[in-house]
Amino acid sequence: MAAHAITSHDINALTGRTYPELEPRGSSLRALLRQLAVWYEGYRRYRETVAELSRVSDYVLADIGIGRHQIHEIAQATRTRAA
Repeated sequence: MAAHAITSHDINALTGRTYPELEPRGSSLRALLRQLAVWYEGYRRYRETVAELSRVSDYVLADIGIGRHQIHEIAQATRTRAA
């Protein structure tokens, strides 16, 4: 006799309750890795922006309308911007 995998449909029929379908393990792992890649890309963009703006002189920053105290705020905005 072959083994039968118990599904959420079987559990719903036995208990009379409605449980959601489970995602296949591969897709949730893929989603997690995709989310991790998106997070890392944003973090990399943040670090790169802070490094570049920190190298610029106060005179040039003032010329483009940025105060040195705004560097992290601007870098955070680039982090959340869609790629």
